[in-house]
Amino acid sequence: MATAIEIAEFLDRELDINGIEDNSSNGLQVENTGEIKKIGFAVDACLETFQQAVETGCQMVMVHHGMLWNFSKYYLTGANYEKVKFLVESNLALYAAHLPLDMHPTYGNNIQLATLLGLQNIQPFGSHHGTPIGFVGDKTTTLKEIKDILKKNKIQTLTLPFGKEKIKTIAIISGGAAKEVEEAIAKKADLYITGEPMHHVYHLAKEANINVIFGGHYETEVWGVKALMPILKDKFKVKVEFIDIPTLI
Repeated sequence: MATAIEIAEFLDRELDINGIEDNSSNGLQVENTGEIKKIGFAVDACLETFQQAVETGCQMVMVHHGMLWNFSKYYLTGANYEKVKFLVESNLALYAAHLPLDMHPTYGNNIQLATLLGLQNIQPFGSHHGTPIGFVGDKTTTLKEIKDILKKNKIQTLTLPFGKEKIKTIAIISGGAAKEVEEAIAKKADLYITGEPMHHVYHLAKEANINVIFGGHYETEVWGVKALMPILKDKFKVKVEFIDIPTLI
């Protein structure tokens, strides 16, 4: 068994949370006391996540979308106050990893999606202040076959089918990265996969003859936290549980 601080220190190193500029306050956002026997893993640091974590016997929650962003971290009012109050009263620790968990070459959302699709020759793709956060790779397949894999894994398949049916190069950035379709176009990808749709991407994709799939912000970002579950389970001998609270977007 270990404390939240010990687990957080391991995650800080493993995910290199200081290795990229981010508007999320990555790391241990709320501390607790005592040993951690069970960790809940979730996409969002919402009150419903915290409540389910307590109900299932967790002492710590590890999320992708943390509670403290930009200047919100300076104000413990409104929803922030209610969540912090619940965490403290429940003795529930909170750890968050946003972009570090998108871009991680082993546990990240994007590499997990690339592996799920069976991509080869995987290379970093996309950028955030000059640092790649997605991946691009090769696979000789069809748009239909990719959509079938995504559907099988409960990922949405809202599609702009403006490219070739036969596909060789696929670029991926999870979550809200629709505007990065321009980088996929520049890379001459046959298919770009991201989470949330944006209106203007329709015409960009159509004019560039590229396929785009919007898999859902939530659905494309469950993969990183899930990949960390067996790592922490084995290293710290704790129980783990995925807390599934899907959203409509």
